Amino acid sequence: MSPTDLASAVVAALASGAASGAGTAAGTAAFTRLAELVRSRLGRSDEGRGALGLWDAEPGSEQAAEAVRARLTVELEGDPGLAEQLRAALQPGPPPVPTHPPAIIQRVHIGGDANRATINVGPLHLKKTTGVVATLAVIGVVLALLVALGLRSVVQLLGDDEGERKVAPLSELATVKSVLPDSDSLPAEFKSQGDPVVTTGEQGCQPECEGLLFTARTTMGRERPQKTAVLYVAAYDSALRAAQGFEQIRRDLTDSSEKALISFPSMGDTSTAYQFTPGKNVLNEDDESIEEAEAGALVGTVVVFVRYTTAVGDLEPSLTALGRMMADRAQQAQNGSSPSATASF
Repeated sequence: MSPTDLASAVVAALASGAASGAGTAAGTAAFTRLAELVRSRLGRSDEGRGALGLWDAEPGSEQAAEAVRARLTVELEGDPGLAEQLRAALQPGPPPVPTHPPAIIQRVHIGGDANRATINVGPLHLKKTTGVVATLAVIGVVLALLVALGLRSVVQLLGDDEGERKVAPLSELATVKSVLPDSDSLPAEFKSQGDPVVTTGEQGCQPECEGLLFTARTTMGRERPQKTAVLYVAAYDSALRAAQGFEQIRRDLTDSSEKALISFPSMGDTSTAYQFTPGKNVLNEDDESIEEAEAGALVGTVVVFVRYTTAVGDLEPSLTALGRMMADRAQQAQNGSSPSATASF
């Protein structure tokens, strides 16, 4: 597939929302990955940012599609690696393998005349006596009760799963602050590096502030060798406003050639992660070689972000653990429970 054809396929997939069967969980993840790849790459140049701006202002228009298609073609012509990533995101995943166990059928047959009747249960042949019939009747009642109780348990479990995820604004400052972890929620080496910073409404905020209720931020870590986690939570008055805020923050992250999109597990409604100065040797004040990345997730009405800096080479697993903890705590708060998720790495 030529760069022009691939760019056209990607734009068509983005316009229709159908990349890799979007609508299923796997398809939605693939579509999100495709969009992030395009935004990350085009966001590195003025021309690319202009094309993205037109796409955001006029979604679905032919002019916007052509602008993105043309710029993406240029990028693909100079980067075979990007082409491979986009082709992978466009590919549908394999169909699920059936997991149903083989059915076991036992036939019950009652036959014979009144004097020599038999009852056949699978391979068993029983004489039809009053005691046998009564025993089988009791077994039948017990089995029916077990099936009923089993179905009831399944229904209850399904109901509990559905009830675990609520979408609700966090209208109390104390609730938003509770999403931030304390030192007991992180490995013992992580210590608080100051009191949490809390803001109300749009105080000191950027363009992603429409509908913002509260923000809270804390920094935890150790000095040598460096491990620092900056944990951020923003609570909005609706899921729609939170989604808009998350998208704005994500655009801000891509607006630099010093950041690159990295692989990150799906969390919440959508998530993303970027590494700063990838491939470069960056030193901190103690001349330690460090790596730094930022991950974020949209969880209902809440946006969470984590920036992790490390000098011990544990960037990917630690960033994932911290991001998962923050996403889980945001969900627990919306469920009405006290956030209790922790991170171990």
